Amino acid sequence: MDYEFEGKPRTRKDKEHFKIYERVFNNYTMRNLNFLVNRGLFRTLDYPISTGKEADVYRGTDSGKKNVAIKIYRVETSDFKKMSEYIDGDPRFRNVRHSKNALVNEWCKKEHRNLSDAHSMGIRVPEPYGFRNNVLVMEFIGEGGKASEMLKDSEVKDAEKVIEEVLFFVRRLYSKGLVHADLSAFNILMRGEKPHLIDMGQAVSVKHPRAYEFLRRDLYNLEKVAKKLGVKIDHSKIYQDMVK
Repeated sequence: MDYEFEGKPRTRKDKEHFKIYERVFNNYTMRNLNFLVNRGLFRTLDYPISTGKEADVYRGTDSGKKNVAIKIYRVETSDFKKMSEYIDGDPRFRNVRHSKNALVNEWCKKEHRNLSDAHSMGIRVPEPYGFRNNVLVMEFIGEGGKASEMLKDSEVKDAEKVIEEVLFFVRRLYSKGLVHADLSAFNILMRGEKPHLIDMGQAVSVKHPRAYEFLRRDLYNLEKVAKKLGVKIDHSKIYQDMVK
């Protein structure tokens, strides 16, 4: 795997880079990355395209020099209480041990499954290629090697069509038994004028005890996004139409 910090950190920027490297690329993660490299899921790990409290996403390439996205969940900084809220009660995931490693690994597994299910429904999400414990390899959403922007940062030409498509995704997920549970302008990538849902780790089965609370929240958040784009929707009416 071609990813290495060479020499001792000299500049302030180097020191920050090295801190990130040590925090993310511990022995546990390196073993999982090497496992996936040996399986042929990717060849190089290039640079981070998104960073967060629980995980970082890197651009990589496969053996055919096609870009892939590699998501690495960090055990040390993950919010385990928050993760538990979305795992406990989901009938698809039972008897999950609540040790740090076990919970993060289950979350990664959960995102892989949610992405697989959503992709099979015809919903635009990154296609998952495989995972190993806390590392997930999936489709790179972008053009020319550059990652797509989040909806919050995008200049949308046809805002009404974008909102209609996202609403279709929400309805489609629900009709097939899933709720995204963290929908926002941060979790929608725009490839051109086509929205893609991301960050599916928290998505829950409709049988989860808080599924309808999460669904209403998703629709409320989407109404706020729509309002900023000059599109009017009524989240309460949409919710009632969906669950009646």
